[in-house]
Amino acid sequence: MLSFFPEEAAATRADRDGQRAVQRGDGDYPLCLHDLRDPPKTLWVRGSWLAATAPAVAIVGTRHASPYGLRVAKAIAECCARHGVSVVSGLARGIDAAAHEAALAAGGRTVAVLGTAIDQYYPRGHRNLQERIARDGLLVSEHAPGDPGHAGSFPRRNRIIAALATATVVVEAPEDSGALITAEVAQALGRPLYVVPNAIDVPQARGSNALLHSHATALLRPDDVLTELKIASLPPQGPVLGDEAALCWDAIGQGMQEASTIAQHTGLAPRRVAALLAMLEIDGLVTVEAGGQVRPAVGV
Repeated sequence: MLSFFPEEAAATRADRDGQRAVQRGDGDYPLCLHDLRDPPKTLWVRGSWLAATAPAVAIVGTRHASPYGLRVAKAIAECCARHGVSVVSGLARGIDAAAHEAALAAGGRTVAVLGTAIDQYYPRGHRNLQERIARDGLLVSEHAPGDPGHAGSFPRRNRIIAALATATVVVEAPEDSGALITAEVAQALGRPLYVVPNAIDVPQARGSNALLHSHATALLRPDDVLTELKIASLPPQGPVLGDEAALCWDAIGQGMQEASTIAQHTGLAPRRVAALLAMLEIDGLVTVEAGGQVRPAVGV
């Protein structure tokens, strides 16, 4: 059996997984990372550096997001993607995943900064999402192949998220959230920091709401961040939906308010329509009233 020095073993594993190492001082090492007090000596990347092209917006928040937080994160990421702005986040559950998924669904660019090596999958349930980002965006880590990371890895990766971004948006974060570290670094770097306001009695938003007492700017609509980036807002589009959900959405747009009518119009089974309407309601697109009537919660 061949034996390797750790560096050689990491390089061999990286070649097998399609990764490559970028050293500080290399021509393609991101200049924006030099603004950090402790920029990574080595970055391991998989995907296209084009995904990290400025302008870029970091969209971060809690793993235990509310339906409101998830809906807003998706709306901001979709807006950024439609306007050629890269979406940077950390591939965690909740806000991070919602931002990555919405950017991909809109055909935009997204960068995931990991707290483990790129050949590790954490959380395991995001394996497919991680592979999609590797194919259509960019994975970044300062951990060599095979490194599973540790508890301190995830807070440290947040400094890279903030440094790669032209501006940072905290959607929803409790008082102990790692997203607040990203916000702190963004402020230290002098980068614009936005916060999505939330109700004062929502635990998931106590940390992010508190940022509004500092130098953060309240983000009141998804395209507010475009003003900071001096990007003209395009006319809004309808939500990005799967085929069956789009059929239901179209029926609702034609004024149909009963699940049975929507099922008849779309040709979908009533049980399937009920499930799709529940998903649309979770995403904040429709409201299902007590009597069963379905009404759009946003413009159709």
